[in-house]
Amino acid sequence: MVHAAVRETNGNNWSMADEASDVPKRDDIVEGSNIDSKTQDETECDDKIPTVTTTKNALVTRYLGSCDEYPHRVKVSIIGTRKVGMACAIAILMRRIASEVCLIDQNQDKASAEAEDIQHAGVFLGCPLVSGTSDVYKVKNSTVVIIAVCERKPGEELNVKHNVEVFKKIVPTIAKLACKAVLLVVTQPIDVMSYITWKLSKFPSNRVLGTGTLLDSSRFQDLLSQKLGLARTSISCMNIGAQGDTSVSIWSSIHVAGTKIRDINPRMGEADDPEKWRDISVAVNKIDDELNRKKGEKGPSCWALGFCTAEIVDAIVRNTKIVLPASTYIHSCSHGTDKDVYMSVPCVLGREGVCATVRQKLNDQEKAAVQRCADGIRNVLRECGILRESTNDVEE
Repeated sequence: MVHAAVRETNGNNWSMADEASDVPKRDDIVEGSNIDSKTQDETECDDKIPTVTTTKNALVTRYLGSCDEYPHRVKVSIIGTRKVGMACAIAILMRRIASEVCLIDQNQDKASAEAEDIQHAGVFLGCPLVSGTSDVYKVKNSTVVIIAVCERKPGEELNVKHNVEVFKKIVPTIAKLACKAVLLVVTQPIDVMSYITWKLSKFPSNRVLGTGTLLDSSRFQDLLSQKLGLARTSISCMNIGAQGDTSVSIWSSIHVAGTKIRDINPRMGEADDPEKWRDISVAVNKIDDELNRKKGEKGPSCWALGFCTAEIVDAIVRNTKIVLPASTYIHSCSHGTDKDVYMSVPCVLGREGVCATVRQKLNDQEKAAVQRCADGIRNVLRECGILRESTNDVEE
């Protein structure tokens, strides 16, 4: 009797604990058996009633509902599809940084044609979604928005006032639609246009940056590696300040495997250096004009800038916290300038754009050169009517 009671109690406990989970399972089995029997009946009638289907349905057995959206989508939008914009797109796609790239241009046909051309080779690029449009509203849900509009034609003078007017039209809309994105500026002059983008977008300054002197630094590293006969990755060097012909090469911080070059040659980079290392800095500042002259109508030079842009986008998307020179908001004497300006300094880059800036120990000559860069950038802003000394504001 005791054993029977125990068995009954245990049986009741089992049914109470598992009733909720057991009943659906048994129902599933019953339903499954009905389905199986139905399938068998239908199979027997296949010869009598022909089944209408598509090739796709015959090939693919679908178990789940449609999943049209990539589960971990990383969308990068590029405004402007001329040479620089397309160089950025190709570099990003080749490195498989983004699962979706949206090309936006005033010329709808060009944007869609470029996107379709790339999409045809998508199987070799990790099968990303590449789209082209003239609708700026497509920037929505972008992780990074690259602004590459107002590209100069060969031989054309830089018209900053025209660039400002274009930015006034597109930046507020971009900021409204892609309110969580990081804005990356590659339009020349990069430091000036980065400052304008920051003012017009009303974003926190860390989420608006320009490629800045990353391009100049990579060129500096390349020329040094050629002269030293070492791999580029073995040389740590940097250009800061304004991008282009006024960038400042920081000779005092160049090192190889922890050894500062100036410990070996204290006059390295100076005007009186008998080995004339300073010629490398001069060459770096003149390379852009030289390349554009050689390319002629095939210009401007774009590939190196495209890959530099991809490096910054990669740091943002993967939150790598890599230190790279980029154009960011500066208002500190620790970086050699005493007024607010957008200028290139070493930046820690991550998901929110510029996470931090790295202080550098500059000598007096380098500080003076960086201050001249800051003054030059502010002068351009003042000439365009952007900078007002009294209010430090933008004409809206």
